[in-house]
Amino acid sequence: MSIKNIQKLKRFGIFQNHTNANSKDFGRYNLFYGWNGSGKSTLSSLFRCIENKANSEKFLSSEFTINIDGSAAITQANISKSNLNVYTFNQDFIDENISWNNVVKSILLVDKAKIEEREKLEELKKAQKTNLEVHSKEAKEISKMDGAVSKFGTDSARHMKTSLQSIDTTDRYYLNYDKRKFESFISANIEAMKADDLLLDEDKIIKLTNAAKPDQKNPITFTLQTISQETFTRAKERLDDLLKTSVVSKTIQRLVEHGDIKSWVETGLELHKQHDTTTCEFCGNTITEERIKQLDAHFNDDYKAFQVRLVKADDWLASQYMRNPALPATSDLYEEFKKEYIEAYTALEKAITVLNEEISAWHITLKEKTRNPLETGLKVAAINEFSINGFNDAMTSISASVGKHNHKSGNFKEETNKAKKKLELHYAATEVKAFGYHDMKKEIANRTKENNILKTTITNHNAAIRTLEDSLSNEGLGADQFNESLHKFLGRSELTLRFNPVKKGYEILRNSSDLVEGNLSEGEKTAIAFVYFITKLSENDNKMENTVVIVDDPVSSFDSNHLFHAYSFLRSNCDKVKQLFVFTHNFTYFKLIRDWFEGINRNRRRKNPPKDQIAFFYTIEASTVIPRHSTFKDADPSLVNYNSEYHYIFSKLHKYKDAPTLSRDESFLTANLARKLLESFFSFKFPKHRSDISQLMACGLNGCETTDEVIKEKIYRFINKYSHSIVIEINEDSSENLAGESQNIIGDIFTWIQEVDEVHYNEMLEVIIYND
Repeated sequence: MSIKNIQKLKRFGIFQNHTNANSKDFGRYNLFYGWNGSGKSTLSSLFRCIENKANSEKFLSSEFTINIDGSAAITQANISKSNLNVYTFNQDFIDENISWNNVVKSILLVDKAKIEEREKLEELKKAQKTNLEVHSKEAKEISKMDGAVSKFGTDSARHMKTSLQSIDTTDRYYLNYDKRKFESFISANIEAMKADDLLLDEDKIIKLTNAAKPDQKNPITFTLQTISQETFTRAKERLDDLLKTSVVSKTIQRLVEHGDIKSWVETGLELHKQHDTTTCEFCGNTITEERIKQLDAHFNDDYKAFQVRLVKADDWLASQYMRNPALPATSDLYEEFKKEYIEAYTALEKAITVLNEEISAWHITLKEKTRNPLETGLKVAAINEFSINGFNDAMTSISASVGKHNHKSGNFKEETNKAKKKLELHYAATEVKAFGYHDMKKEIANRTKENNILKTTITNHNAAIRTLEDSLSNEGLGADQFNESLHKFLGRSELTLRFNPVKKGYEILRNSSDLVEGNLSEGEKTAIAFVYFITKLSENDNKMENTVVIVDDPVSSFDSNHLFHAYSFLRSNCDKVKQLFVFTHNFTYFKLIRDWFEGINRNRRRKNPPKDQIAFFYTIEASTVIPRHSTFKDADPSLVNYNSEYHYIFSKLHKYKDAPTLSRDESFLTANLARKLLESFFSFKFPKHRSDISQLMACGLNGCETTDEVIKEKIYRFINKYSHSIVIEINEDSSENLAGESQNIIGDIFTWIQEVDEVHYNEMLEVIIYND
């Protein structure tokens, strides 16, 4: 993986709002040029953040998006997860690794002679890489599953809250039902959740919902009534006795055979006796005494007594009909008991109807006996046991419903809570089964266990790798390689590093014996720091081809001779890195690195077929307005093509001269460029006055006709007022004056240079036109 571009950089020091709009994507080799104060070190600290996998402590509110080839972009939110192998050389690196008055941190280089251990280490690292990838992938999958379970808990709690709070809007437990309560409920009922009978049908849900409602009713007074089979058995025995009983009489056959006539005659006989008449009220004929005797003989005293028995039996039997007992109104019962109560009530009515039909059959037979007491062949069936049981069962069911009602009234809170818990269990079980919760939790547990075993293996491998690395790594080797490189770099061997096991770092010695204790020149410090950084790139057998290297101005304190050492040292050690970024303000060093990179591009263009360039050039430019802000962009062709900074400044300022308008930033920049251009030009022309811009400009007036003292003074005041090389004088109308006069003054400057050295001026124009 390599860094593609910095798409966004906000509130990161001087980079307040940089975007990638004006710069190409990075290549394998990347060179940045910028003057001091433009933001080079600040930009290098962004790469240092990637290296440390942490955001900057200086710029806490910063935002950035760094696009990576073959991976997700790095932002301030995910920088801790970056796996780029980055090494950054800048002042932060020096401060963290080198104490000039004390000790330099050690370097662990791998001993190449221990072949078997190296091979074992490589095998372990290879296996470790595979295991880490597998563990990471599995951990992500487990995390996804945990996330799904967590989301299931949140969603299910919301569903259950909606279902449960509609039952009782006064119950705070359900009004505030959440994921925590849901998961706690599942844990408390984990075994019960596995039972299939937890899932209720619609009727049970309705019944429990009604049972859970907070509407309390009064108890109901009810007395259970039952009937006995024995009672009806004895009644049948007495009825059978009546039906088969007869009386001795001189019967009149016609009355025996016709019960209706018998009843009519019997009634008429009694009426005639009551009215003391022998005249038939029907036909008007006289009833003979003989006929009266015949009828009295038929209806004798025994007969009459038996008739009385039959009438009493009829009255008793009429009282045996079942009547609906006094029962509570259905509305008095709790809603969940009403259905079973109504069913029992209906069954009772049916049982009473059936019983009364059977009693009515007895009654009909008895009436027939009453009409014809001499009939002995009449029979009745026993009352059906199922009818009696039907009555008693129905009454028992009614009593049970009332009992449940009264129990709930006496234990209202407890019973409603039971109903709620059953509903909660049902809804929870429904959610759990629909999601496959138990299988998911089991799979998570099994996969976590297996991944933890792999984690243990990784930990053990880490220990083994560290042991091998400790065996292979050697601080002495690090010191030897450092000293060899430093001596070549400086061209002398008086400075060396020596490992001190007590301090666990290197002491800096002069002449192999004297501790320098901070007694180092700035050039020596820079050389030690840079060589130390390059040497440390190979620490722990780090692979250069997998490393992104950032180098920030390693030549700030070097003379021209050491510039070539720094260039050569960097090229020889970092040519094979995955990606290289170099920042510098020194044009000579820039030119050395630029020519190296351009050579790489040129060789690629010569291939058949030609290959794309992989080295790119950028400039870091800071505004001069307050507050200052920076950005980086593709380098101007003049910077890439010219051989001196003077060419670059001449070209850039000349473009501003011909521009139709200048922005506020560009106007301030012209003052800086003008000062640098005039200093460089006049210093070359008049080397005796190089330290004083005023004297240089005064010398430049000699022999001039177009440029006079007034123009010179105007130019001098312009660069003094707006150049950041000295104190910038700012007032309310500075920006407006600057924008209005900068282009005129630029024209005066080039006119002056042409007047002083026309040959030089014309050749410079040819150079910049050719390179553009």
